Amino acid sequence: MNIQKIRKNVKKYLDEKRYNHVERVAKCAVELSKIYGTDPLKAETAGILHDVAKFFEIPRMLDLVRGKYPEIENKIFWTNAILHGFAGAEFVAKNYDLFEVDDDDIFSAIKYHTIGSENMTTLPKIIYLADAIEEKRDWDGVETARKLAKEDLDLAIKFEIDRKLEYLLERDSVIHPNIIKFRNSILK
Repeated sequence: MNIQKIRKNVKKYLDEKRYNHVERVAKCAVELSKIYGTDPLKAETAGILHDVAKFFEIPRMLDLVRGKYPEIENKIFWTNAILHGFAGAEFVAKNYDLFEVDDDDIFSAIKYHTIGSENMTTLPKIIYLADAIEEKRDWDGVETARKLAKEDLDLAIKFEIDRKLEYLLERDSVIHPNIIKFRNSILK
């Protein structure tokens, strides 16, 4: 993987603010990868790529994912927040010439970085958490999550999910069942 080529090509799809976010996620993911024994280059790559489809229009996202993922077939989940991870994974996979990534763990990290999934491996968990706790994130409890992240990956994720669920419930928002399955798989 050529991380500089990946950075250059990701920049084409993001504005400056979002690109700075993916750099911070990559930095946090590398730090977590060193703690939890995953490949730092894969963590950095997944961090840079996780939001590549963030600014795609919904029809473009649907074209990339249609018929491939049962968990997003219901129209209630056709939102940018949910679709961009799935679309991003497909986009990266289909554009090897741009990103030179052919790694299922990285694709899974991109795909599930917002809603999680049952029985995720360590790298996708790291990207999920790094996205939530990168240094510019400012939500009630983020400092606790950052501290927990250095001690127990699953406990930090469970803490973050609990806060996310509270947030979504307070706003009467749609809750994707994956986040519940993700939490339950951590509790096992």
